Amino acid sequence: MQPFDTQSAMYIISHSTGGFSYDTLARALISKDNILNSEHLLIACKIFCYQLETVGLLRKCPHLLNDKDEYFEYIHH
Repeated sequence: MQPFDTQSAMYIISHSTGGFSYDTLARALISKDNILNSEHLLIACKIFCYQLETVGLLRKCPHLLNDKDEYFEYIHH
């Protein structure tokens, strides 16, 4: 299994505009790094987004489409 690339994930997050979900982050990393195990990557992206929210780098957006989707936005410092 390929380790989670926090540097690539942070680059994508910090250059995002508007809200994104951890699913969107996982898809961006898959296309960037040609990752095969997308299920583990999705879980890692979810955990990473929650960690960034905890330290104040991300904040949850109001639900845009339905209650199952969680969207985040990057807080520029």
